[in-house]
This record gives sequence, C-alpha cells and structure tokens, in this order.
Amino acid sequence: MKVLLVRPGAPNTLSFTNILDAEPLELEYLHTGLKEAGYEDMIYDYICQNKPFRLVLKEYSPDVVAITGYITQENMMKKFCMQVKKYKADIVTIVGGVHAQINRKVFYEDYIDYITRSESVDAFVEIITYIGLKKGLINQNDVVNKKLIKELPHINGLCYKPDNKEWVNNPMIPIDINSLPIPDRSFFYKNRKHFRYLDLLESANIKTAFGCPYNCKFCYCTLLNNGRYRERDLNLVIEELKNLDAENITIADDDFLVNENRLKEFIRLVRENNIKKTYVCYGRADFIANHPEIIKELADIGFKYFLVGLEAINDEELNDYNKGTSKEHNVEAIKVINSTSAQCIGLMIVGLSATKKDFDDLYNWIVKHELIHVTISIFTPIPGTPLYEEYKDKLITDKIENWDFLHLVVEPENISRHKFYLYYRRLILKLYKRAKKAGVYEYLDLEHYKKMLSRFLLRKAYLDR
Repeated sequence: MKVLLVRPGAPNTLSFTNILDAEPLELEYLHTGLKEAGYEDMIYDYICQNKPFRLVLKEYSPDVVAITGYITQENMMKKFCMQVKKYKADIVTIVGGVHAQINRKVFYEDYIDYITRSESVDAFVEIITYIGLKKGLINQNDVVNKKLIKELPHINGLCYKPDNKEWVNNPMIPIDINSLPIPDRSFFYKNRKHFRYLDLLESANIKTAFGCPYNCKFCYCTLLNNGRYRERDLNLVIEELKNLDAENITIADDDFLVNENRLKEFIRLVRENNIKKTYVCYGRADFIANHPEIIKELADIGFKYFLVGLEAINDEELNDYNKGTSKEHNVEAIKVINSTSAQCIGLMIVGLSATKKDFDDLYNWIVKHELIHVTISIFTPIPGTPLYEEYKDKLITDKIENWDFLHLVVEPENISRHKFYLYYRRLILKLYKRAKKAGVYEYLDLEHYKKMLSRFLLRKAYLDR
C-alpha cells in the first residue's frame, strides 16, 4: 500500500521563495506514523521538487494521496485532488491541514474522499489502515498495531461520506501532544538546502506546543487542537533538539513565549545539554516587555530572531483586535530585544481605516523605535475566525488566493483601493531601502524583490481603482 503525501505550491504571482521556505514538518509527522505502521509513503513538496505533480502521480502510482495546505492553497489542493481522480478514479484522496481543520465545508467535493481535521498522527494512520482493509490492499494480520483498526465513526475528527450520502463530521478530540512521535527527518536531511529562514540556511522546524492560549480576533491559532493549548514535555523537546542534525531551528509554535517557568527550564536544559543552535521563535510584546531577563537569556543561548505580533501603533486598533497588549508594550518589547544580541521582527497590520497620514505615521514610528525587520500585512479576516464572521458580508473578492495578506479583501474605509495600494507600496519600498542601508538583507537580491513587489502592487493599484 502506497501513500503520497503532498504539499502544493503557492498560487500567487508574488513569491518570497528563497526568503522563508519551511520544512514540511506536518508531512514528516505523517510519514513517521506511516513508517512505524509498516506502510510505504513518499513526500512531494513543491519547494524541493520541480517535477510536475502529474508526473509524480504517474511514476509513484499511489493508492492514497493526502494533501495539506494553507488558505491560499485551497484551490491548488482541490485541483490536485481532481487530477488524481482523472488519472485513476479509485485512488483515495484526503485533504488536511490548518485550513481544512477550521473550514472543512469548503472541501465537501465529490473528488475528495476524506477530510482529516485532527492533529493526531494515529488518526491519520487509522484512516489509511481502514482504506487498506476496505480495498483489500492489506489484511488484518498485516496491521502492526491492532489499535489502528477502527471503523469510520470512531476516527478522531474525520469527515467522510457514507455511501455518497451527506458528509459526516466526527467529533474532534484534543490530542495529547506528548503521544506524537519524534518526526523522522529523512526528507529534511535529503533536501535541507531548500529550507531557510531569512539568512538562516538549512533551517529545521520543531514544535514545542500546539495551539495558542490567547484570543486575538484576527487569528486562527486559538481554534487549533479543538481550541486547546497544549505544551510538549520539555524532556522530549530537548531529546529531539539533541538528535536534530541542523544548526538553525525555527520553533514553529504559534507562541513560544507563554510560560515563564517553562522557558526558564528550557534555558536550563539547553545549557545543561550543551546544545549549540540558532533559533527563531514567535512571541507577544507584553510577555517580552515584562520579562526582559528571560529574553536576554534566550538570546544568550542562541535565539537570533523574535517575531513579535506588534500589529498596531495605537491602543484603539489593538483593542479592536482583542490583542490584550498596548502601544507601551510594543515600544518596550522592541527596546528589550534591541538590548540583546537578538533582533526583533515586527509583525504589523495596516487597517481598513488607514489614510495617507496613517501610512506615514507607521513608517515614522518604525524609524523612531529603531525597528529594522518589519512585515506589513494588509488587514485580512481569515475564514473561520470571529473577525471573518464580522466582515463576510463586506468582502470584495471571492478569490481565496487573495487571502495572502497582500491583497485587499474588504473595501478600504477612507481612501480608494487605488490609493491604498500606492501608499502600501511606497511604505514597503521605503522600509526595504532602510533595511538595505542597515545591511539587514545583504544575502538577498533586494533589487529583484523591489521590482517584483512594485510590479505586483502597481498592477493591483491600477486594476482596482
């Protein structure tokens, strides 16, 4: 029995390939579970493999194709499933991942057989086992772990159509993340040159927690793992780090800076085990502002980049987002990180009420507070979040590819779309120029990205005026 695990490419014309290319950790977890259960599988990841999907499909000839993806990849996931059925109708198609977990109904299609919503590796292997038994590809005596033999109604978070009737949605049960296997990194090691985070080459991903304990209106993270925040046992994390053959590590937690005592223990264990690596992590401004000593210690053990959800420069917008932080927290967080050997990457949102003055004020605030690394997103209500429910009747596009935080999906309130895109482009290019002068992006062909961004945004500006 052969399973093809797929991560499709991004559909947008604006690509930041060779800047942020993440290891397909989710697929590696699934690969590990399948391997332990005795099933054959292969990972197809667009970042690493230039070969067209149709050729991979033909050459590998799988029995099951499982596809994961983010919001903007929704149509790509559907397209791949249609390709599979066109190539061979009896190949079973499965979709999963964050987008499917939160917005399962968009995948209610005849060419999709199952939707997996649980983050449980066992649940995925259970559906593969069920398929294998049903199609006669395996028999019960071949099943390594008999606990994997389950009927469809008993598989955690599974969506399916019994006898082509109405879709059935099994309840989602939060998983014990300490039950997850240590991921087999064979795919990473074979393709390590393709994965990076900014200047951190051959960067591997690791998860130390699932979900998020906060409730920002614009974010989907609090909905994951059935809305439960769960932390991995640090001894398991340290064991994984010790055996992970990679110098650069992206901690892929939705928020790593949550538990003060846990972070202190993490620092102690890293030092005790003499682990020498360079790290990237996500964290909130209020935690950083209130725990400068922890941030310094994290920087001392190798943390180079802290991605901080600053979002806005005024309390009104922060309150609207239910962020739970303040502009004072934002200022202090930047100061704290800048006082260490680490660097702050500020994540900001340009809201729908923005005027020319707001764009100018944002740039001046960034300069004033000595923030060099900045990512500026356009306000985007993500499907499945409370914010989306608030704005779903005001959408100006139904193209899911536009949910990349670089497009307007809701009408600006005070200026035209044309002017909004022009001011946004100007802001981004000014920040690029400033970063270039500071020597931050020396490893990039910045002129290439400036031209690409200009072409993209100017096109949008003139098309949408």
